[in-house]
Amino acid sequence: MVNNSEKNSNKAWEKVDKAVASEGGTDDAKRRGEAFAHAFSAHLARLMEEPAAYGKFGLANLLELREECLREFQFRDAYIAIKQRENEASLAVLPDLLLELDGMDEEGRLRTLIEGVLAANIFDWGSRACVDLYHKGTIIEIYRMSRKKMQRPWRVDDFDLFKKRILGHGKGEQPPYKRALMFVDNSGADIILGMLPLARELLRLGTEVVLVGNSLPALNDVTANELPGIVAEAAKHCDILRKAAEAGGLLFDAMVDMEDELKDNVTSVPLMAVESGCGGPCIDFRQVSSELAAAAKGSDLIILEGMGRALHTNLNARFKCDALKLAMVKNQRLAEKLFNGNIYDCICRFEALEDQL
Repeated sequence: MVNNSEKNSNKAWEKVDKAVASEGGTDDAKRRGEAFAHAFSAHLARLMEEPAAYGKFGLANLLELREECLREFQFRDAYIAIKQRENEASLAVLPDLLLELDGMDEEGRLRTLIEGVLAANIFDWGSRACVDLYHKGTIIEIYRMSRKKMQRPWRVDDFDLFKKRILGHGKGEQPPYKRALMFVDNSGADIILGMLPLARELLRLGTEVVLVGNSLPALNDVTANELPGIVAEAAKHCDILRKAAEAGGLLFDAMVDMEDELKDNVTSVPLMAVESGCGGPCIDFRQVSSELAAAAKGSDLIILEGMGRALHTNLNARFKCDALKLAMVKNQRLAEKLFNGNIYDCICRFEALEDQL
């Protein structure tokens, strides 16, 4: 049952401005935007009066309903301009971040990478508290502020367990994992300064990586269709990402000089991207795409990032492989309910398969 429909009714009208702007602000877009707000508000009003009107209906369903209403009125991606702007700003500082990471030892780098994922997860246009932060600085300033505040122990802190699993395999032995499925969350700093550097580290250790993005746009979440372009831009600053993207079919540079190609002919583990089958900020593993189901075969690590995927829908889910759940809690009520904590608390939960048997 949904009990915050009235609050979301007001947000329906707030969403109109972004939706209209994404379509160029034309008169037709304004007309469709107003129609969307009325339609979505009508759904919410009915839920207020009759909570069981649409059957069992939780937050994930409500968020999905909102995106379906936007698509009904031909708004394909209400946050497209914001996502593009934040991607460009994040890519500009990526080279410096990679240089900083490469100057660290393995343990320090892994800790900084997890801190980076948690810090970058602050960029969520679905959170009122986070949207308010956008008025107080640029996304890079906010990211740096968030990173500086990353102090352990976190509210849930299994980093040492994860570190032992990742780095305890020893030099010259098999990679810590064969294949990792990484369920990415937001565009901009979240994917570019958070999850991609973590993916890069797994690739460095010999683990295949599959990035899993939404099939359809939802808020500022990155979609599977956007991932190849983002990876291609990031790969310009990193040979590890470039070689892995080429091996995974995400990148093909027809202009590579043959001599350089032969000189650089070292087999790389692949970096791939697939769509989740979902069109909202949460994920229901009972309903995924066929390509995700195929990619899951042989995977022995799953990384869920963000409140929607790691907390709202899968916090207590148990998988048939190791699982790492990473999120910054951007809602005070949720923080109190789940962890007896506070807004901006960080969650790093590692669940080893052997501990679940």
